[in-house]
Amino acid sequence: MTDEAQQRIQDNEEHRRSYDAIMGAATEVGVPASLGLAMMFTSLVMSAGLLISILAGVGVYIFSHVVVKLFFSH
Repeated sequence: MTDEAQQRIQDNEEHRRSYDAIMGAATEVGVPASLGLAMMFTSLVMSAGLLISILAGVGVYIFSHVVVKLFFSH
């Protein structure tokens, strides 16, 4: 193999690692956090109270985090 071909292979591996790291962080933290915040603010708008809204947000965050981990653990 030429030096250019080896460099392309190394670049491809580096881009793949970066992609996997970004997607892992987005799915394991970003999606559950967004769903948890949405549930918290929805509960606040529906006048459920601050404590119930925070508990609902945390519950949805934990539930969606577990679902995402189970779904992507192949």
